Amino acid sequence: MNSAIRFSLLVPSYNRPDLIRETVLSLLDNSAPDVEILVSDDVSPKRAAVRSALSDFIEAGRIRYTQQEKNLGWSNNRNALVDAAQGDYVILLGDDDRLKPGAINSLRQWSAKRPEVSIFGLGYDVIDEHGDRVFTYCTPKPVCYELCNGDHWKEIFAYDAVPMWSHHPFTMCTKREIALAVRYKSTVDIADDVVFLYDALERGHKFMTIPEVLFDWRVAVKAGGSYATLSGSMERCHRSRGLVLADLLNRPAIREEIKALFDDTKFLARYCMFKEGDAEELQRRLKVRPVDGEDLGNFICDRAEAARLSIFRLLERQARAIKVMGFKHALNFLRYKRDKKRLARRVTRSL
Repeated sequence: MNSAIRFSLLVPSYNRPDLIRETVLSLLDNSAPDVEILVSDDVSPKRAAVRSALSDFIEAGRIRYTQQEKNLGWSNNRNALVDAAQGDYVILLGDDDRLKPGAINSLRQWSAKRPEVSIFGLGYDVIDEHGDRVFTYCTPKPVCYELCNGDHWKEIFAYDAVPMWSHHPFTMCTKREIALAVRYKSTVDIADDVVFLYDALERGHKFMTIPEVLFDWRVAVKAGGSYATLSGSMERCHRSRGLVLADLLNRPAIREEIKALFDDTKFLARYCMFKEGDAEELQRRLKVRPVDGEDLGNFICDRAEAARLSIFRLLERQARAIKVMGFKHALNFLRYKRDKKRLARRVTRSL
């Protein structure tokens, strides 16, 4: 490892030659002697166009660029970047996203101030196809999560109220030694970043959210003021929850504190985003070993798509978020509702 490198900025690339240059430019805006930038193309069909879009940066030695010899897949391309990195901390960024100016300076300060923290979660702006801000998600204060230290860590495992409102699980600042030990798992599909954080917490590492907006996460805006990611869907997210459950419950050993969460009907309903009656039926399925992740995913997807959560359940979710992040989260939520109405009007006018 190069001891002079503090931060490794890692971009797993696949088929976005029209957007990746903008991503890399945002990283170069954060360049410093202790920062390196790595891009790994995972044998994408448009890999020649991707390389062409970055050719001047590659030839000038401003970034390290790799074309994989065979397709590694979503998770293993991330692991390959971590393996190649030399920094004390690694930061993954999507090849259609942007790092905010001054983001690395902020992370430099936070990592120096809180060296005991292994992973930092970052606030972010959601941007549309054109790069315009849609919503902002950010915790109003620093929040530290550590297994068995208080109850905050349970909200990370529930994965319904706190995580996406405070940080995005893909783009985090992680000590490289932790990323090398924990790894991203291809067996849980797009939930590999979720399981990465679960595993880090289970191993006793500390995770903290930073109350600053440090990157832009790009989405595709749809009619009605809603949006979709460029790499996933809600159906895929629901199915991945089944894969995560199977990954946890099929392990030879799992911390009792975590097992107890998923043994609880109310908690399981929260995690699967459906009703408690559905959770009771799901628990009967979980008694069969080994647990079949695809079967669970199908069940969760069907029931979650059909469930219409009550106003009480939705308010309860926000109450939990406020309990963890503080009352100012309510103001952030009101800003989100205002921005959503603004977006709906904008999209309606454009149709």
